[in-house]
Amino acid sequence: MLSVNFREKLFDIIFESLQKKDFEKIDLSNSEINNFANTLNGILSNKTMRELCSTNTNLAEQVTHNILDFVKNTYKQIQKAENPFDAEQQLLDDFKKTEHEKFEEDWKIITPFIKETYKQQVLDTDFYYNEFQNSLKPDTKEKKISFQSVKEHFIKEWETLLLQKQIQWELEQIEKERKKFCEELYRQIEELKKLQEILEPFTNKFGRLWDMSKGRWQKANFDVLKKYAELLQKDESLRELAEMLGRMQAAEIEYEEETFTDKIIKQEWKIEHASKADLVGIHESDDISSMLPAEAALLAEPVLETVFYKKLVEKKLQTFDYQAKTLSHKEEEFQNKRQKAKEDKKGPIIICVDTSGSMHGTPEQVAKTLSFALLKIAIGENRKCYLISFSTGIETLELTDMRNNLEKLLDFLSMSFCGGTDAMPAMEEALRMLKTEDYKKADVIMVSDFVMSGLDAETQEKIRLAKENKTKFHSLVIGDSGNQQTIEEFDNNWVYNSNDPKRVITLVKNIRTNV
Repeated sequence: MLSVNFREKLFDIIFESLQKKDFEKIDLSNSEINNFANTLNGILSNKTMRELCSTNTNLAEQVTHNILDFVKNTYKQIQKAENPFDAEQQLLDDFKKTEHEKFEEDWKIITPFIKETYKQQVLDTDFYYNEFQNSLKPDTKEKKISFQSVKEHFIKEWETLLLQKQIQWELEQIEKERKKFCEELYRQIEELKKLQEILEPFTNKFGRLWDMSKGRWQKANFDVLKKYAELLQKDESLRELAEMLGRMQAAEIEYEEETFTDKIIKQEWKIEHASKADLVGIHESDDISSMLPAEAALLAEPVLETVFYKKLVEKKLQTFDYQAKTLSHKEEEFQNKRQKAKEDKKGPIIICVDTSGSMHGTPEQVAKTLSFALLKIAIGENRKCYLISFSTGIETLELTDMRNNLEKLLDFLSMSFCGGTDAMPAMEEALRMLKTEDYKKADVIMVSDFVMSGLDAETQEKIRLAKENKTKFHSLVIGDSGNQQTIEEFDNNWVYNSNDPKRVITLVKNIRTNV
């Protein structure tokens, strides 16, 4: 059994390795699981697993527990398994007890086994037999080795060969278990990566995917997300439009005064009196090592010896004065000001989606796919996103907190479009949100076939005022039967032709000015 302390240490080693983006081999030399070193390094080198674990602490912990369980279970299994080399180990242990009196008898027992098990060039029984015989001769000048020495050498060689076989057998058992473990682990990792790709960048907002199977998301139908992720991947036109809309909020350059701390480094010479580099003169001190010879002469006369000690105590001995100069650097800080370019952050997104009966079929699929793409962009760029679905009435969904609203999003993507069309409530809701702090300067995108009545004069005036406040209005027109008057209220209009095999989206700008 692995000790508790070692298991804790091993957990830390594996976890820390998974948290690093660049793979570094872990060192298990001189540990009780040294044979697992190459296997563990092989498992930990998986690129996909490391990419996911390096940015996800919970996932790294979970994977670490799984790997540690693999090590513990495999180690326990090896310890409990029937060792195929037990019989050979017993022969070796018995021979270790052999003395000269029983040598011939014991040798006859082990020789057939060794010859059958090992090649002669690996363990030469004839050579060792001759050496044993020579060691058993009476003591003479020709006798150069003792029986015990030959025995120890032979046993050492045999033990080494047996240990190599045991290690190889353990490695084979570890490898067999590793294949089964990695097959399951890497399958889970690949599935996790696919789910992350579907939800990206939602995963950054949601937290850790390993927690999804617990609590309120346990029954969430992620197949819906996968469906629209695949549709988005196939429809290049919609994907390009979504990416274009994500960049539509033009950044305006403003300038602001910024105060910053600057540093200057000055050089100066520092005098060090204690250093004996250069002789600069003579002064009074108590430095006996630097005193003049004339002062030392005072000690030669008993009468003057008292004078010497008096000068020493009073630090008035005539001594050489040394100085050294070293070049030092002094760092000084000062406050300075400069003009800094300030860039507006991209604004929020308000999506108005027509869910009326006329949108059933391909238009519905296009609307949901584009909505899904825009939601991903909004969350990826940390932009607030507000979804308004409308037919005869409206439903709204604040997607800022995706942890609490994922199920509502899935409901929207799963619903069937039906009912009549009235865009006025949706536009009024969008205009209302533009007055809030969170959604001022937002991009507004309406997705519809625009088979609807026109917007009234009051709403048109509100749209004009919103445009003056840097709001951009966009439309995705599905089909060619839309109300031209309503479409003209938008800054940019894209037309999605579902009859075109290539599903090309055509951009038509400033329709009102071209009429």
